[in-house]
Amino acid sequence: MSDHSRIVPFPQDGRPPPPEHLSPEEAETWKATVGARKAGFFGPQIFPLLEAYCATAMICDRIAAQLRELDEIDHEAYESYDRMTRSLADLAKALCLLPEGERTDA
Repeated sequence: MSDHSRIVPFPQDGRPPPPEHLSPEEAETWKATVGARKAGFFGPQIFPLLEAYCATAMICDRIAAQLRELDEIDHEAYESYDRMTRSLADLAKALCLLPEGERTDA
């Protein structure tokens, strides 16, 4: 028997709703990300990357909040934040979320 818990139905507007297992914060990031692109931009084959993007964005937010509360530098936290923001940028690039840069080879 197949596992239907990972099936995400498409609503009439062609934008997939967030999976039920996402946290409320991750679901908001999903909605904002999907809403920023034309209907049908994200197909089911890309959902795992989109889920990773949402989770990584929330982790970055949490680490940033912790860093703002510190009275002194926590090098380990900064390194973790640096790794996570690079991961977030990589996921954004893979999902074609970043604006196209100016061509430098023209």
